[in-house]
Amino acid sequence: MKLGILISSEPRGETATGSAGFERAAAERGMACERLYAPSFSFHVEGDALAVRYEGKAFGGYDALVYRPNFVEEPSLHAYVPALLIRAGVRVVNGQADVAATKNKLAQHVSFLEHGIPAPRFAIVKRVEDARRAAEEIGYPVVAKTPFGTHGIGVFYAPDVETLAPVIDYLGVSDGNPVILERFVAEAHRKDLRAFVLGGRVVASMERTAPEGDIRANASQGGTGRAVELTDEETALAVRVAELFRCEIAGVDLLRSKEGPLVIEANANPGFAELERATGKDIAGAIIEYAVGLTADKREKP
Repeated sequence: MKLGILISSEPRGETATGSAGFERAAAERGMACERLYAPSFSFHVEGDALAVRYEGKAFGGYDALVYRPNFVEEPSLHAYVPALLIRAGVRVVNGQADVAATKNKLAQHVSFLEHGIPAPRFAIVKRVEDARRAAEEIGYPVVAKTPFGTHGIGVFYAPDVETLAPVIDYLGVSDGNPVILERFVAEAHRKDLRAFVLGGRVVASMERTAPEGDIRANASQGGTGRAVELTDEETALAVRVAELFRCEIAGVDLLRSKEGPLVIEANANPGFAELERATGKDIAGAIIEYAVGLTADKREKP
């Protein structure tokens, strides 16, 4: 059995892919596991024929690939790699995920609205004057989010208009994109829930607490996790969100509010180091075994 970890970036840009964990888990199960970098793939098309090359050589010999889309740029510039690999007959775990939506918080919020996913009250604005009005309607404090960001970067807490206005001004100059304003859910006490969904079920979950002086509970920002049992409603909501974005692997972040669980984000490339520490579960091993099981099912089919 030979597995590959399909990483979107060049080796120097590889962050939070969990590759070392996958290699360890595969080795413990007597399998080979190698890192593959999307920029090294090329695809040659002639009529209906599709040839795949990696570092200039014909690609093949892998039973399955686990896709780790570790980028923050415009998603459409990356999605062709897993799509064409799947077209060539390669089994890519999480390769059909709607990464364009999971990487774009604007698209996520629109999807939440379209599909009735409970989320904090929000507005999408671009001009300072619109942000002022929207924040007043939502009620301070508010959270401002950029469309693209990871590890909690691009998330701002604004307790009043004096704080919010320069943030909107700066973001308008720095990237020119719209900004998402959300109600700050005070009753969550600067904590959120991370549900790790794999193959349509929650395999691990934790409660994350933001460090003092911050609202971001991401481990990369100093947040700490502890194992937590999700309610049936929270579990069903996390699975529903993963299915909405066609994710076999997803980290779904929730808040416990007075209205019930609210979704704040879905991630198709969730890190799991803090989750493993908090829960004692082997997440990398679970993903490897999931990939192996899918490959075995494919082989058994006539």
